Amino acid sequence: MKELEPKFRCVGCKRGLLNRSVARCLYCGADVPEEARLAPEAIAQRDAVHARMEASRARLAQYVPPKQKEEGSPALDFVDGVATGLDVIDMLGGGLSLLGQVLD
Repeated sequence: MKELEPKFRCVGCKRGLLNRSVARCLYCGADVPEEARLAPEAIAQRDAVHARMEASRARLAQYVPPKQKEEGSPALDFVDGVATGLDVIDMLGGGLSLLGQVLD
């Protein structure tokens, strides 16, 4: 299996940078050069996606499935089902976009 080479390395310890949104290497504490850091706009965008995913996750955690009707058949609440489905899709989409940003 081919080993992946990091795109950016620390100037102090020469290891691959673990987090490009911080100003110092997480291994040795050396300053990360400005050109290796993520742009503040990219960090803000990533944080906004993360916040949206957390809000979706919180809504899903609060979801209470509809109760069954008295005659025993499950209650079909179309609006709740669609809203929950959209929350799941939003959370999956946000996770995939974060994964794409990490792999860049």
